Amino acid sequence: MMQSSDDALELEQGPKSGRLRDFSSQLAQRLRAAPNMPAEPARLAARMGDISFLFDMSTTGEIVTLPEIAAVPWTKPWFRGLESLQLIVFGDLLKVNAAVLVTRAFGLRNLKDLEPIGVMSDPLRPWERERFRETDGTTLIELDLRRLVATEQFSAIGI
Repeated sequence: MMQSSDDALELEQGPKSGRLRDFSSQLAQRLRAAPNMPAEPARLAARMGDISFLFDMSTTGEIVTLPEIAAVPWTKPWFRGLESLQLIVFGDLLKVNAAVLVTRAFGLRNLKDLEPIGVMSDPLRPWERERFRETDGTTLIELDLRRLVATEQFSAIGI
């Protein structure tokens, strides 16, 4: 986790409605400054349900607030519905029209600041790559969005 006050992304400050805008602004500033900084393996840390993940910034698109979702009948429970999106939209970058529902965004993390605790090897979840531990003990799973969208589970939303 980046600790310096200039680098930290503060998600907990400001009114609830402005947090996402503040986060997006801070993230945009960091990305603009990135060409002047040495390349580091940065990931976006976020929670989906009760599991914390790391998203490779090269495969994530925009982060938007979740409006109402229109339910789609005859689909699996994990398929929330259609557009009616705090999401990390990754579809445009991976040539699919999709997003993941994030319940909380923690901010950017450098892999060099995290303790590796093992490679994921569950053949039923090939999109989970490696597990890391933060200094506070939180476990983060590196999520490979390219592998996720290539799986049959992802494309088979019908029941």
